[in-house]
Amino acid sequence: MPYTHTSLTPLMSKVKNWVLIISLVLFTSCRENNGSDSKGDYEPSEEIPSISFTAIGDVPYNNEQRDGLINIISRHNDIDPSEFVIHVGDIKPGAAECDETVYEDVSGILKTFEAPTFIVLGDNEYNDCTDPQQGLEYWNKYFLHFNENWVFEPTVTYQPERTENFSWIENKVLFIGVNLVGSQVHDSLEWQNRLVQNGQWIKKLLEEQVNKVEAMVVFGHANVVEAGPDKFKPFTDLLRGAAKTFGKPVLMVQGDGHFWLKNKPWPEQNITRLQIDGGDTAVKITVNTNLDFPFLFDREFLN
Repeated sequence: MPYTHTSLTPLMSKVKNWVLIISLVLFTSCRENNGSDSKGDYEPSEEIPSISFTAIGDVPYNNEQRDGLINIISRHNDIDPSEFVIHVGDIKPGAAECDETVYEDVSGILKTFEAPTFIVLGDNEYNDCTDPQQGLEYWNKYFLHFNENWVFEPTVTYQPERTENFSWIENKVLFIGVNLVGSQVHDSLEWQNRLVQNGQWIKKLLEEQVNKVEAMVVFGHANVVEAGPDKFKPFTDLLRGAAKTFGKPVLMVQGDGHFWLKNKPWPEQNITRLQIDGGDTAVKITVNTNLDFPFLFDREFLN
C-alpha cells in the first residue's frame, strides 16, 4: 500500500523524539564538561582548606591571670579548636623583676597546651629588664624554638641572623613570627639592626613564596603604630613595601596595648593590624583564603 501522510506521522514522531533525547544528552554532557552546572556529578574546583589558630598575650601579669591562663588552656584542650597557639609576648609585668623562676613557671604552664604553641618575645621579659641581656638568656633557655616541644607537621624555619624568628607555610598561608618589642631603646644600633633584619626577612620570604601563598600572617609584640611609630620605621617601611608588592591579604597580630583594636593603619589597604585584648582572654583567628577578606575572629569561642 502506498505511503500516505497519515502513515508517516507515527514514524516522524518517533524520529523527533529520538532527536530530542540525543540533543538533551549532548547538551547535558557539554554543560558538565564546561563546569557550568552546579548539580549532577559535576564537582567544582577544590577550595583551599581554612586554618584556625588561637592568639593570647600579655599574660600572666599576676596570680589571678595565672589561674585564668591555666583555665584557658584546660578549656582549649577540651574543645581542641585550633591548629596551633601563638603567645604574642609579655609573660610578666614590666615592673616585676626578671627572675628566672618566672620564665620557668610560665614555660611549664604553656607546655600544657595540647596544640603546638609558639611564642615571640615581649619587652617585659627582655627589653624592660634591669639587665636585658640576662632577660634574653632566660627567655632563650625556656622559650627559644618553643614549638619543638610538640609534633608540628609543617616545616618550621628559623632566620639565620635571628634564630628567635620563625616561619612556615600551611594551607597557602605564610606565617612569620619576629622579635618586635617596644619600650625603651638601650642600644640604637642594635635596635636598628634588629628591625631591619626582621623586615628584610619578611621581604625575602614573600619574594620567595609569592606564587605559593595567598595570604600572610605576621606575629610580633609591639604596637608599632600608636607607641612611637618613628621608632619602628625601619621595620614598618620594609613590611609595607613587601606587602604592597605582595598585593594579597596581610594580617599583623600584636599584643602590647591590652585592648582590642582592628584597623588598617597604613595606606597599603591589604594590611590589617590586630591588637588582641591580652590578659586571661583568647581569640580564635581563622584564615580562609577563599574569601576576599580571609581573616575571621572569634573572641567567645572558649565561653
